Amino acid sequence: MKDLAQIEDFKKFVQIRGNKAITTSEDVSRIFSKRHSDVLRSIQSLIKNSPECFTERNFAFCFKNNDLQNGKPQPYVEMTKDGFVLLVMGFTGKKANKFKIAYIEAFNYMQKELSKGGTNLLEQYYQTLSEHKAEKQFASLCGKGLKEWKDKKPVIEATLKLFEDKIQVELPLI
Repeated sequence: MKDLAQIEDFKKFVQIRGNKAITTSEDVSRIFSKRHSDVLRSIQSLIKNSPECFTERNFAFCFKNNDLQNGKPQPYVEMTKDGFVLLVMGFTGKKANKFKIAYIEAFNYMQKELSKGGTNLLEQYYQTLSEHKAEKQFASLCGKGLKEWKDKKPVIEATLKLFEDKIQVELPLI
């Protein structure tokens, strides 16, 4: 099997339909060197033995006109990544094993990357976020306090001046 990332015409293997990445049963049969009718049979078996809510989301039966068969509609299946993986995990042989091993290695790589500090980074992020919120709240309080002080300062200083004037003992001077 060609590595999926190295397929010469990758855009034809994985296509965008709406907002979903899909591939087709025809592409799968070509990449894994399987007869298209066998791939369709495998998909029908998966659909029969899988929850309907999963299969409806991940497999869509389609037809296209086949010029080689006098315009007779030819069935094929469009599938999402999840449908593709479920299908291919049931394949056997060297090409299928290469795919399965590459898939396992991708999971192992992600696990390794996460253990390198992904959770620590997340913890640091939340700690910094908490610090940010606390400092922002404090700054807001300080700002409000400064504004209140600006309004109260002249009144308090005037009151202090009155008290200072009254407290001051007047000495009789001749």
